[in-house]
Amino acid sequence: MKQERILDVPSSVNLRELGGYKTRDGRIIRWHKLLRSGDMSRLSNKAEKQLLGYGLNYVIDLRSPFESKMSPDRLPKRTIYRSYPVYPLGNSESSDLPVIDEDDTVENNFSEPYAIMILSKHSQLAFRMMFADLLANDEKGRSLLFHCAAGKDRTGVAGFLILAALGIDYQVIKRDYLLTNLVYETVNQADLRKKLQSDNLMDFINEMNSSFYVQGRSLDTARQALITNYGNVRGYMHDAMQLSDKDLSDLQRIYLKRG
Repeated sequence: MKQERILDVPSSVNLRELGGYKTRDGRIIRWHKLLRSGDMSRLSNKAEKQLLGYGLNYVIDLRSPFESKMSPDRLPKRTIYRSYPVYPLGNSESSDLPVIDEDDTVENNFSEPYAIMILSKHSQLAFRMMFADLLANDEKGRSLLFHCAAGKDRTGVAGFLILAALGIDYQVIKRDYLLTNLVYETVNQADLRKKLQSDNLMDFINEMNSSFYVQGRSLDTARQALITNYGNVRGYMHDAMQLSDKDLSDLQRIYLKRG
């Protein structure tokens, strides 16, 4: 498969590559290492073979156990599947999360869903487990995919945290987040893939209508909740994700390369 932002995989939903994004210090996210997606339950046999050839190693399912049971992922046989529900809808046998005994409260009046995903103990545990698998996915040519139902909200926050931990500038992260709107609004996906390979990508993004930018405020809310409660991304990674400086360095070693 070619190096494309939106992968041409039959019956996939909003399946995208995170390879190629540049960090603030000039490094680049490796291709064939990080994928984000929506629903994975309708993949064809051909799609499964494509993903197997793409090196799919881990799949992190951020949906609720109910969603996962109703629409189970279709994945290549050797793929390691994890269920880490982001929303605190209770634990079940279909979730790989341990039970949380503490009261799951969010301080500072952040009641917006995106802020809750950043601050609640349950959501933090889900993302913490995700980061553990990101660190375990250290074999060359092996990719990790994270997804929810639409590949927008839960996946959007997960993508924000991963890209931020890798040192990607927030404006680039937000641009990737807003691509979901383009995917759902564009009938001709082949044409969209071509446009995303253009050097004038920023001009193309700027043509999105105003509703796209309003929706982007949700991610701004998540970022502000992180900053207000933890000071900065590194503080959040240390305290909420329980990642050491070595862990963060290992993440960058696994997923980044020199430009």
